[in-house]
Amino acid sequence: MFANALLQVGDVEIAGAAEPNDAVAQRFADEFGSPTFASATELYESGPLDAVIVATPDFAHEQPAVEAARRGIHLLVEKPLATTLEAAHAIADAARESGSMVVAAFENRWNPAFLEAKAAVAAGQIGEVISQSAFLSSTTRVPTQMLSWAEKTSPTWFFMSHTVDLAMMFAGRPVVSVYAKGSKKVLIAQGIDTYDGVQAILTFDDGTTAVLDSTWALPDNLPSPFPFRFEVRGTTGSVLIDQTNQSVAISGPAGYAWPRTYFPTADGRFHGFPAWMAHAFADNLMGKTEPEVSLDHALAVTEVQVAIEQSIAAGTEITLPLPRS
Repeated sequence: MFANALLQVGDVEIAGAAEPNDAVAQRFADEFGSPTFASATELYESGPLDAVIVATPDFAHEQPAVEAARRGIHLLVEKPLATTLEAAHAIADAARESGSMVVAAFENRWNPAFLEAKAAVAAGQIGEVISQSAFLSSTTRVPTQMLSWAEKTSPTWFFMSHTVDLAMMFAGRPVVSVYAKGSKKVLIAQGIDTYDGVQAILTFDDGTTAVLDSTWALPDNLPSPFPFRFEVRGTTGSVLIDQTNQSVAISGPAGYAWPRTYFPTADGRFHGFPAWMAHAFADNLMGKTEPEVSLDHALAVTEVQVAIEQSIAAGTEITLPLPRS
């Protein structure tokens, strides 16, 4: 997706990709006519690079990101920045020392629905924000079929990267405490030792809250594989974003379905807000714009996610900021 989107930008050249899976590497080479390498190090040593996109599984961001940053290469890192605070700071420290730009790929920052909601909140149309709630989830297809590494992550990292980022964006304030719960029943029975779902309450420094709920153990016969609802309530109004039914409903012998239409492919080109995020990164590289998401914000999101996992494990509320080590 990233390579396809960047080819739509005239001043960008795809220099290559690092992919240890030979079959996947060959498909990439065939589609984009670019060389592939078995490791990030080999890619970085293949020639001068301006930027790289780290799209590894979330738990494996640190090594390729830190190595790129130490070489002064700019970075777009898939969300979350990292899955430990130590790894996130290692990336940030390397980037600050070399001057590398690091952008975390919070794709909903380019989602038209959230852009409209952000503008409404900023314009004072709902008064002061007093509470938020989010439900971003999936059917079991994601942890059982889409990901081979589900046991190494959780809904906290896979889904709440989005909702933590958005809640902090709408609040415009730091999170000072987190209380969370998680349960294991459905997936562990299938041999996947990870949480079915996670629920978290974030408290901001003004006492307002955001309640986040994510599960990836919903039944596979739901019409939408990715239900997503987000509400921001204010002193004089509210904003509700519902991304679940993406404008099309299809019924037939196979059942009832809501296809995902916000990520279309037309004329062989990938469109939609993830592609626009890649285009924005290209603009950042060429000095046309500043990054939408700062490195400090990406670090803060990871810190909140770490606190969510800590709260589940400890069964208590976790106060932020967390100690660095």
